[in-house]
Amino acid sequence: MIVRAHRKPSMSSATARGPSVGIAYRIALLAWLVSLATLIVFVLITIPQQKRVFQKNLESKALGVVVSLRDVAAGAAVNEDFASLVTASQTLLDGDPDLAFLVINKDDGFALVTRRSGWSVEQRIDSYWQPALRVAAGAITTVPTLGLRSFHYAHPFDYSGIEWGWIHVGLSLDGYDESVALLYRNTALVGLGCILLSLIGSLLYARQMVKPLARLREVVQQIAAGMLSVRADVVRRDELGDLGQSVNLMAEALRLRDRQLQGASSAIQALLSAMDPDVGIPRALEIIGEASDQDRVYFFEFGMDPESGGMVAHQRYEWTAKGIAPHLRDPRFEVIRVGQTLQPWLDELRASRPVGGITRDMAPKLRQLFEPQGILSVLILPVRVAGELRGFIGFDNCRLPYSWSENETAILASLAASIGTAFERHRIEQEILEAKATLELRVRARTQELQDQVEAKEHALSELAEAQGTLVELSRSAGMAEVATGVLHNVGNVLNSVNVSCNLLMEGLRESRIGQVARVAELMADPPGGIGRYLSEDPRGRQIPAYLAGLASALDEERARMFAETRTLHDRIDHIKEIVAMQQTYGRVIGVLELLPPAQLMEDALKLNAEAVARHGIEIQREYAAVPDIRVDKHKVLQILLNLINNAKHACAELAQPGRVITLRIGRSAVGLLRMEVADNGVGIDPENLRRVFQHGFTTRRDGHGFGLHSGALVARELGGSLHAASRGAGMGATFTLELPFNTGEQ
Repeated sequence: MIVRAHRKPSMSSATARGPSVGIAYRIALLAWLVSLATLIVFVLITIPQQKRVFQKNLESKALGVVVSLRDVAAGAAVNEDFASLVTASQTLLDGDPDLAFLVINKDDGFALVTRRSGWSVEQRIDSYWQPALRVAAGAITTVPTLGLRSFHYAHPFDYSGIEWGWIHVGLSLDGYDESVALLYRNTALVGLGCILLSLIGSLLYARQMVKPLARLREVVQQIAAGMLSVRADVVRRDELGDLGQSVNLMAEALRLRDRQLQGASSAIQALLSAMDPDVGIPRALEIIGEASDQDRVYFFEFGMDPESGGMVAHQRYEWTAKGIAPHLRDPRFEVIRVGQTLQPWLDELRASRPVGGITRDMAPKLRQLFEPQGILSVLILPVRVAGELRGFIGFDNCRLPYSWSENETAILASLAASIGTAFERHRIEQEILEAKATLELRVRARTQELQDQVEAKEHALSELAEAQGTLVELSRSAGMAEVATGVLHNVGNVLNSVNVSCNLLMEGLRESRIGQVARVAELMADPPGGIGRYLSEDPRGRQIPAYLAGLASALDEERARMFAETRTLHDRIDHIKEIVAMQQTYGRVIGVLELLPPAQLMEDALKLNAEAVARHGIEIQREYAAVPDIRVDKHKVLQILLNLINNAKHACAELAQPGRVITLRIGRSAVGLLRMEVADNGVGIDPENLRRVFQHGFTTRRDGHGFGLHSGALVARELGGSLHAASRGAGMGATFTLELPFNTGEQ
């Protein structure tokens, strides 16, 4: 292939040659690697084969030594005369410098070992010298008994059909090693020569192959720079020739596309500069027709036939090349009725898709429509205005059939879209002119409308402010109600214990023996003969001192019980006051923070429920880990724990079976928070209810009101912690976990 091209003045020769040199190197590298791989394979096959030949030579020589010793060994086997065998072995060693040792051993372990330093007899030789298979074999190895690296050849010795023993021949490896080293050296020299020759040959071959590509690259660079008239002369009939032909086709396609783009740009500019579509569209059709080498370009506008009511297309604008008959104002072609033949094309245009093609490839009815007009190929593009199909722009070729590419169709479609934009712009301009005529009336109407909107907005803002005030008041009332509900619920929990304590005090007073004191006093009041005689002589009087002593002891115990219960009642009443005071602080100040052991908080909460827990026969288990003291508002934590223990008591009480247990745990969470858990083996919580237990008003107990857990969760969040619930389902118990920072005052 010969390329006819001119180098760009600004393109340096080094830059032009850069990519082609890279391709040459890649081709040369590939060819050289193939040659190198072939050479490596040859070496990997040849060297092992040559080493096997060297070992075969050693094996052949060792076999000759065995044959030389066989007759002498046979005589020694018959006569038990090993002196001749020693002499023969030493003679062979002295006569052949390649012999390292000779060992003749019997199967019973007796062996005659002959070396250059002398000979020796072994009564029990190592099992190495007695192979399991009686097959002649040789290999390069280090003999364990002698400590020599040599070629060891072992040959079985049988005499008169009797397996007598073995003949072992050791050959020196000096000659073998020298031959192998020479083989490696010669192979390396030959390989290096081949590598250099293949590298030079690959570079020369690659440079020769890349020269046409480098020249073709210059043509492509000129085309890329805008010189679309440059072409490559194609003289080769191989792949490079095909590549040159493809470059020429590409250059021609780029030239046509460049003309079409310039024509489309000029046509669109004509549409934008013309105020009237009747002026701009004909000029645009002329420009695009000349730029794209078309024979006829036209625009049809859709409408309705008043007589038939069907859709028709009216030709409004047309441009024709020289020698092509125009159709504009020709009654035969001025109006096209859309029937069944053109209905599929109309559907495609409505879908914003182009239609057309080469006439000879169309359906018979379409050929009958276009062939009488001398149209060999046609392209129809939709024109849309404000999203609606307004008409179409058509391109006819009457001298040569032509098939439009996707890029060409896209360029022409941009012109069709610009025609639609021109119609839309003209419509908007007309509306603007009409709007100017009525602008004052419209401004007055709009001003009145804005005044009405302002008044309506002010009225709405006034109503909104009033509604916001009402909403704030309702929100405050709702908050106060929620606080009151929490107070009542927490106070109710403590009142249950207060009620129990009161009942115990009343029962103790009813059963009190204090009335016995009055009876004794009545007996001792003015007895006959005086009080002294009554106490010493009367049988009943003599029992009074002992009775009084027992009564005093019973009354003392009774007083202690009532005092303890009264103290408990006092503590619970104090707790009620603290709860009320704590709730009152919601509207005033934060509660007092105290440094308390977590176990004390848990035990105080348990103490308030102790009687009810014991009354239901519930066992309390404690799992307290060693944790630091917590700085917290004591009463807020007691409010949460008291409610959790009370709920656990109810859950266990509803479970009609023995072994009811509440487990109290204290420890650290994974993130270093204080973790306090109240777990029970009671009725459990269904999965669908587990996510709702902290909602305000939600409860599963018939006598519950759903305020405790909700209030507890809010208090835990206020303290910088959280309250969580877990349960594996109904009948599986539940665990409530309270997590708090050790210094809640920092939250």
